Order: sequence, then structure tokens, then C-alpha cells
Amino acid sequence: MLHYPLLDDNFLILLNPFIASATFIPHGHCYLWKPDLVWLHVLSDAWIALAYYSIPITLFIFVRKRQDLPFDWVFLLFGSFIVACGTTHLLEIWTLWHPTYWLSGFVKSITALISVTTAILLIFLVPKALALPSQTLLEATNRELEREIAERRKSEARYRAIVEDQTELITRFQSDGTLLFVNDAYCRYFGINHSEIIGKQYQPIVYEADRDKVAQLVAAMNIENPVVTIENRVVIEGEVRWTQWINRALFDQEQQFIEFQSVGRDITERKQAEIALQNSQRFIQKIADTAPILLYVYDFIENRMVYSNRDTVDSLERRSELTQAEKNNLLGVALHLDDLMKVTEWRQQWYTMTEGSVLQREYRLKQPDGDWHYLQCQETLFSSMDEESPQQVLGVAVDITDRKMLQKLQASLKEKEVLLQEIHHRVKNNLQIVYSLLRLQTRYNSDPQVTNVLLESQNRIKSIALVHEKLYRSADMAEIDFSQYVNSLVAYLFSAYKIDSSAIALETEVDSIVLGIDQAVPCGLIINELVSNALKYAFPVDSKGTIQVSLHTNEKSQIILCVSDNGIGLPDSLDLAEPTSLGLQLVQDFVDQLEGSIQIAQPPGTTFTVTFPMEVRS
Repeated sequence: MLHYPLLDDNFLILLNPFIASATFIPHGHCYLWKPDLVWLHVLSDAWIALAYYSIPITLFIFVRKRQDLPFDWVFLLFGSFIVACGTTHLLEIWTLWHPTYWLSGFVKSITALISVTTAILLIFLVPKALALPSQTLLEATNRELEREIAERRKSEARYRAIVEDQTELITRFQSDGTLLFVNDAYCRYFGINHSEIIGKQYQPIVYEADRDKVAQLVAAMNIENPVVTIENRVVIEGEVRWTQWINRALFDQEQQFIEFQSVGRDITERKQAEIALQNSQRFIQKIADTAPILLYVYDFIENRMVYSNRDTVDSLERRSELTQAEKNNLLGVALHLDDLMKVTEWRQQWYTMTEGSVLQREYRLKQPDGDWHYLQCQETLFSSMDEESPQQVLGVAVDITDRKMLQKLQASLKEKEVLLQEIHHRVKNNLQIVYSLLRLQTRYNSDPQVTNVLLESQNRIKSIALVHEKLYRSADMAEIDFSQYVNSLVAYLFSAYKIDSSAIALETEVDSIVLGIDQAVPCGLIINELVSNALKYAFPVDSKGTIQVSLHTNEKSQIILCVSDNGIGLPDSLDLAEPTSLGLQLVQDFVDQLEGSIQIAQPPGTTFTVTFPMEVRS
């Protein structure tokens, strides 16, 4: 029995059955210790053991190198089995000289356990191993993958070419604004290189006043609202331009955020056009609101006004006494009943009208204060649903109430003018009758003094009748052109007194002065008296002379009437302060009626100058 002094006694007692060899003979006795046979077994078992030990080392190295190897535990299990088998061959060599068959049997039992375990596991492993793709399938799969990779690369190349060739600005960026990709159009637009912008934030190129708005809209995107359109200004080499960006948030299959993708375009011209349009609309609106007209668009489908300017609103909607239902039917409330009944008829006319046609009509519209105003409307077709169905009309209405009132006043005035003309005509006719009666009386009277008095009365009536004749023939029936009147009156007096125009000449110098009846009658009577006196008393029989009549105004707005002759003059006994003749008394009374003054100058001849203020007429 072998003795191992360094081992513990208890352990030796436990180990003794495995290493005890006293009761057995070495295995070499079976070979009769023939050297050739013994060494044949020794060398064979040695080489087998060496091979068995080298195979697990190779498998272990293989498994360590191939981390992706499926079922790597099988290789380790096979390695253990082979190591156990190699150990049994080493024990075969050992038992040739040392009969420790219990140890050899224990090692074989361990080998058997490992072998059985490996065999059982292989039964379950085989279906899984068979499911693994074969080399041919792997090669085919690999070729398919290579083809797909090539196609994907081509597709990516085409996609990149399309993206790079786009005139639109394409970029991808992270949630903090860091740019991950920009296309060439983006770089050309902002005048930068890829290397200058990739990895940088986009905020610096955004106009400062728009940065908060852009950040808020980008932050608002989520899985439910992945797309948002943003219009903002950018700064390019100091110039501010408008851009529009369609931003999309990208998510993976687990709905986890990846990045943002944005496609932009320059909309500066569109914005400028919009601003110009807004300014134009504001300009047109201001014109519409400040114009003293009612401007509206009436919709036949909705049966209401869809647009109205400020004056229209003031005329219709600012009516606090109306109920809401009445406000919804303003035309029905505000239009005169007679005009409201014609609305349907007027509306039907539009179905027969062509583009560019204009309809004119008059409405009566009730104002908030209860007054009725007349409106003259011009309407034209604004839009149609089709060729035969008008939808909206554009109308312009002007308040013609004042014009209507003026027309009524003019009609009334015309009636009064006709009446006044008739009065003047009748007065003139009546005076003509009196004149004719006096003239008839003169023919039947032989007393020269009475005849002279009747003639003077005829002249006075004629001068008054001539004023009324001029008035009813004049345009305004209230005033006459006194230059025509003077010429007619003086010519009549020369004819009444049967004056030889070759002996006594008449000179008139009369400005075109217009006088009303209140001044024309007394002024005409003054001229009648003064010219009559000159014709009767200034020139003896068979003498010659000149009578001058002038009428003009001065810088003080006064009328200067001058009647003069170059005759024998007034008698020395005549007291001008208290005249005894009826003619001069009448002259003085008429001058007082005109609120004027009279001056007499002589010799030579006699000159009467009457000055009176010009009547101020409205």
C-alpha cells in the first residue's frame, strides 16, 4: 500500500479505495509484459490522449473567437466529453504498471455521465441544428442581402441626388436645434458650406423677433401632431427674407422621437404681394369708409348684405331700438313698404342681365331718427354661381334727399314764378287799361291844362307798367336789367311828347345794373318826371338841345342816376326846398323812398343827380 505523508489521514482514508492496488495485478501482466505489445498500447493511448486534449483546446479557442456562434455550449460539452475520454486513455497507460482500477473505473463513470448527458442534449439539439440555414442557403441569403444592400445604396444615392437637386431647402435637426443634414439648396440659399452648419444650431439664422415663435411651434409637435407649418423671417447677409417651413417630427416603431425633418422655401415675393394686397385692401377700405356713399354687396343666396362700408353700417346697424330678429332683417325694417314690395321684382331683373350691366333705382330708407331718406342706387353683378344664376351684386347708393327736397322746392318755386309772372302780367294789363282810359279821356277833353295833366298821368302809369312788363319777361321775376328799361322808357317819353329827334337829341349811358321791383318803380318814376320836365320846359319852340341820362355805380356800392339837359335852366323863383310843382314833389318823395339824396346843378342847363344805395339781395 502506498503511503503519502503529506496528506491528511482522513483524506487518505477516503482516497484509499481509489488508489489502493495491493489486491490487483498491473494490466501489463495481461500482455505478458511483452515489450512490443506494451509499447504499442502505450503509444496508441498516448497519441489518442494527446489528440483528445488538443481537440478541446481548439474548440475552446474557436468558441472564444466566434462570439456569435450558435449553441456554443455544445462545443464546451463536447470538449468536456473528449477531455474525459483522453483521461481514460492516460489511465490505460497508468494501469499497465499500477493497478488502480477503482480510479480508472471512476474516471470512466464520469466519462459515461458526460457522454450520456451529451447524447441526451444532442437529441433535443438536432431539430434546432437542422433548422439552421445550410451553407447553400446562407450563400443565397448573403447574395440577396448584398443585392438589397446594393439596391439600397443606389436608392440612397438617387434619394440624395433628388434631395440635392431640389430647389427647396431640406434639413434635418435635433430637438435642441442642432442641424444633422442640409442639402445643397439650403447651403446656396444661406451662402454657407456644409461643414460650417452641420452640428450647429439653426437659431442664429432665424430673425430675432421670430425665434420664440419658431421654438414654441417646433416644441409643440408630437406623435398626435407631427406636422406643423411655420412662416418666419431669416437673415441672409444682413437682408431679411421670408421663408415657409413644413416641419415633420420623425418617430420609430416604438413611437420614440428620432429627429425633425423640414422642407422650406422662400416666400418673400408672396409676402410682399400679400402685404401689397393688404395695403391695397386697406386703402380701398379707407376710401370706401370715407366716401360719402353707401357701398354694399348683397348676396341672393344668403338673402343679406355680406359687405357694407361704414356709412352703410351707420345707416342700418346702429339702431339700438331694433330687436335681434329685426337686425337680421334690416332691409325689411328700414326700407319703405312701397320699395320693399318692388325688391322681388328688381331681384328678378338680375336673372336676365349680362356681365357689366348696371341697374339704377331709388329707395327710401328709414333713418334711426325716423326720417325717410331718398337713396339713388347703382348695382352691378359682382359674382354668379353659373351663367344664369346671379349670386351677389355690388351696389353704390348716394343720399339724394337734399336733391329731392331741392326738386320739390324748385317745383314750388316754379309754381310761384308762374303765379308771380301772371300777377305782373295782370298788373301790367290793368295799368295798360288805366293808361288807355286816360288816353281816351284826353281825346274828349279840349282844355289844354287838363290834357297836360292827363298826359303826365299816362306817362307815370306807363313807367310803372313798363317795370311790370320787364319783370314778367325777365328770368327770375324779381329783378330787371335797368339799362333796357331806361332805354325803353326814354324812347316812350320822346314818342309821347312827339319830340323831333333831329331837334332834341337823346344820349344815354347806362351800365348793366339789375334792380328789384322796390327800387325799379321809384327810380323809373324819377326818370319819367325829370325827362318829362326837360322835354316840356327846357327847350323853347324851334330850339335845339340834348338830354343826357346816365346810370352807374360807384366804389361805395351806390347807384348814381344823372339826368341833365343843356336847355334854359330852372326859373330863379323856384324854391328847391319846397317845390310847388307836382313833378318835383314826386321826385323828392321817390328819392326819400330810395333812401337817397338829390342834387341840382345849373347853369348851363339843369343837371339832377340822384344817389341811393344799391339794394342787397339774397
